[in-house]
Amino acid sequence: MRKIIPLIALLCAGGYFFWAKSQTDSPQPIAEKSDPPTAKKIVPTETKFSEEIVKVSSEVEGEGDLEDKVMWAESDTARQVLHESGRLPLDLNGETYLEIDVESLKDLSIGDYVDIEMPGVKGSYDAQVDKVQEHASGNKSVQMNLPGYGSVYFVNFTIGKNSVYGNLTLPSGSYSLEAQGNYAWVASKRDLTRSHLEEEVKLK
Repeated sequence: MRKIIPLIALLCAGGYFFWAKSQTDSPQPIAEKSDPPTAKKIVPTETKFSEEIVKVSSEVEGEGDLEDKVMWAESDTARQVLHESGRLPLDLNGETYLEIDVESLKDLSIGDYVDIEMPGVKGSYDAQVDKVQEHASGNKSVQMNLPGYGSVYFVNFTIGKNSVYGNLTLPSGSYSLEAQGNYAWVASKRDLTRSHLEEEVKLK
């Protein structure tokens, strides 16, 4: 019995030896080495900015209206109406009859420009309003200058409820203007003076 026990132990040891050897001799799986990922070159894209063109208005805030306003035009109707009224000066001479925009004249404010066209004068003058005065009587005075001509030349209007009186001193001469409602006459002061002197001679 004692001989059998060592024999069994020997057999067990031998079996374990062969099992361990078989484990070491069996090929082990080899881990495949993966290739490193290819580095990508990042190229920055160009950002395109659209250019917006902004149009600036020619009219500047705080300044007067740069567009010239036309206050009157020659009119045969004005001639007829004023002659029928019987209120024309007796010594009127060389006059031109106009239809005048009284409301636009009343609405003028400092800085506004007015296109002054005189009968028989080629071209026109740009007059700019530099003073507006409201009177207690309800009348309104509008004074204008001629930019670039100095203080020698000027245009003045007195606007009443139903009448307008104008005094215009321009490079082409001095003029008087009178309106009844929207109908007016304008004449050179030189012609008016000559006509007045002729009337005085006749009376003598």
